[in-house]
Amino acid sequence: MGSPEAWVMIQPRSAFAALARQPAVGGMWLAIKRPLFLAFLLGCTISLATSPGLSLRLAAGATVCWSFVPLAGIAALISVRRRNRDGLSLARIIDLYFTGQGPWALWLIGLSAIWSFLPPARAFAFSTFWLYGAASAAIVWSAWIDFSFFRFVLGRGRVGAWGGLLLQRLISWSLVILFFGAPSIPPEIAARLKL
Repeated sequence: MGSPEAWVMIQPRSAFAALARQPAVGGMWLAIKRPLFLAFLLGCTISLATSPGLSLRLAAGATVCWSFVPLAGIAALISVRRRNRDGLSLARIIDLYFTGQGPWALWLIGLSAIWSFLPPARAFAFSTFWLYGAASAAIVWSAWIDFSFFRFVLGRGRVGAWGGLLLQRLISWSLVILFFGAPSIPPEIAARLKL
């Protein structure tokens, strides 16, 4: 395969098994390059969705603001990882985990394309489908990839891999939802309870 990301998207089992055996090169850069790319992709998506074109000012600001998404993923990964059988470094584990973010990258690129090429009224209508339909596909696809990560990188059995996947998702998604939605949760609850 040309890129590890494409290989992991198509054949996560064999890709993770082979990539975990390769020597880790890069030190700290190894741990941050793929999470930084995900944050940058989020920033570019926000810029394209909120302005007529890609603005460096908007993309840079949104990258910084949305960097909590990969940080939440790293925090959750650290909290659920146990000693792995091959003794991989934390930097290598983070790098390999973020190699599997391809479905979300494609989803973000699709969202960017919708807002870049369609007029706002049509983009809004079509992005509703994209937010729910394509996001569902990305959730299932990325779950399979993450399951393979826990199985073939961290060396867990089936039950342990599903447990690690569910716990990692619970922690990271809860952090993202709390960070992103916390200001709006109490008023919504109050309105529903008619307080």
